[in-house]
Amino acid sequence: MKRRKYEVNTRTVQARLFFIVVLTALLVISASSCSIDERRAQRLWRQAIEHVEKGDTQGAVDRLQMIIDTFPDTRAADKARAQIVVYRGLATAIENYPVRRARELMVQLARAIETFRGRSGRVPATLDELVPSAMAAIPDDPWNRPFVYETTPGGYRLKCLGAKGEAGGLDASEELLVVNGEFQSVAR
Repeated sequence: MKRRKYEVNTRTVQARLFFIVVLTALLVISASSCSIDERRAQRLWRQAIEHVEKGDTQGAVDRLQMIIDTFPDTRAADKARAQIVVYRGLATAIENYPVRRARELMVQLARAIETFRGRSGRVPATLDELVPSAMAAIPDDPWNRPFVYETTPGGYRLKCLGAKGEAGGLDASEELLVVNGEFQSVAR
C-alpha cells in the first residue's frame, strides 16, 4: 500500500504546526505588551511635558524618572534619559535662585557702602544714606523683606534672613551675613 506524502510522519507535521502556532501567539502577546508599555510610557512623557509647561520642573523630573524605572526598554525611556539631566539642572537652578539673588544684592549693597565709606570716611548710619549718590534705590531681598543693616564700632553688618525671615535655617531659609564687605558664616 502506498502512503500519501502528508500521511508520513504525521506527528512530526502536527508538532511543527503546534510549535508555529505557539511561537506566533507568543510573538503577538509580546508585541502587544510592548505597545502597551510604549503607550503608558508616552502618557507619562506627555505628563512630564505638561509639568514643564506649568513651571513644575520637579514634577517633570519625577515623571521622567518613572518612565526610566518602569519602562526602561521603550523609546520614551530613551527620550527621558536624554532630557532628565536638563530638567534636573533646571530644577536645581530654580531652587537655588533666591539665595543666589540675595547674595548678588548683598554684594551690590556692600560695594555701595564701601564706596560711601571711601568718600565720606565713615559708614552710612542707615542704608537710605546711599540713595541717590551710591544707589538709585535700596532693594529688598528676594523674599520682599528689607535687608538688616547695623553699624558696628569697626564698620557694619548686613544681613539677609532668608526665606523664613528669621535667624538660622538651611538652604533657602539660611541667614546670610556680610561684615565689613566680606561674607561671614553665621554662628548657630
